[in-house]
This record gives sequence, C-alpha cells and structure tokens, in this order.
Amino acid sequence: MPAQRERPLLEATLETSEVVIDALVADKVLSEIPIIGTAIKICKAVDDIRNRAFASKLARFVSGFSSETEETRDKWRERLAASPEETRRVGETLFFILERLTDFDKPMLLSRLFLAFVDQVISGEELRRLAQAIDSSFIDDLYRLMETAEIPSKSQEAWMRNMATSGLTQIVAGKTYDEIGELYFEVSPLGDKLRNAFAHGRRYDSQVARPK
Repeated sequence: MPAQRERPLLEATLETSEVVIDALVADKVLSEIPIIGTAIKICKAVDDIRNRAFASKLARFVSGFSSETEETRDKWRERLAASPEETRRVGETLFFILERLTDFDKPMLLSRLFLAFVDQVISGEELRRLAQAIDSSFIDDLYRLMETAEIPSKSQEAWMRNMATSGLTQIVAGKTYDEIGELYFEVSPLGDKLRNAFAHGRRYDSQVARPK
C-alpha cells in the first residue's frame, strides 16, 4: 500500500525534472556554483530516468539555499580562494553522493551541510565525513537524531543502534554491576557535528517544511 501511494509523487517529480533543469540553467547565480553548474550540464546532456532523478535531487539540494544564492556564491568563492583543494574535494563529494542518493529528503540535508561549510561552521573534511554518514543512514533515523531535543547519554533505542555503522552514534558498555554485559549507544562527536550543522543550515530554509 505505501508504495502505491508514493508512486504518483515519484512519477510527478521525475516528469517535472526538465522544467527544474531549465529553471536552474536560467539562474545565473546558481550556475556559477561549481557543483551545480557541472550537474546542470550533465543533466542537460542525457535525458533518461537516472538523470531525471538526479535533476530532482539537485533541485532539492538547491532549494535549501535558493533564497540566499548570491551570498552563498560569494562565500563559496571566498572558501575557494582560501583553499582550492579543500573546496574541490567538497564539490566532488557532494556531486557523487547526490547522484547516488536513494531518498529525496537527503539532498535537503546535504544542502544544510553545504551552508554550514560555506559559513565555516564545519570544515571540508567534516562535511565529507558527514555526507558519507548521511548516505549510509536511514532517513527516519537521521531525522530522529537531528530533531530530538535531548538525546540520552546511554540508549538502547533501535534507531541509535542502527546508526552506529555510520559513525553518527557509538557503542558504550554498561559500567555498573547491573549493566555488565549490556551495550548502549550514544551520539558520537561526528553525530554532534551533524546536529550542529543541521541547526545552523536550518535557518536558511525554515520556510521549507519536512514532508509528512
């Protein structure tokens, strides 16, 4: 049943991808940001379902900072001038991860990381690590991590256990007599970085509601 309800939305998203790309091409500011300009050229070159999906993910990524494009472009240029190698690697990571994402909510999360990077809230290495963690995590678990106000220092909740392989949570052993042999989970330093970057980037796209 869920798949049947979601299918029209997916079809509509793919069918409007050509309109999305035309709009991105027309926006000269967006086209000047390297990752976006390169992606637009690829999407325009080949018209197939994979590139339509990529176009839709690109649009979700851009929507996270579409109201701040000139400022974002200028800050990207500043980061590029300060560290060309770092920004090149950031752009490559975002490009390849966007291309392979299997959830249409994740590009918005990547856009928040991008904004945190251009605002120097996180480093290029931290962005790349966080982008890989987002790619390997289940989207519902990511939302729980980022939207839970107070996460316990020790937990056995399934979503925290599931995220351990991504590096966003980590295993802690029980220390008291009653806890000997028990394994718990807590948010890792990398997970804290994601929460901070998410909170920072969210101020740019507060008008965009999380899909229900």
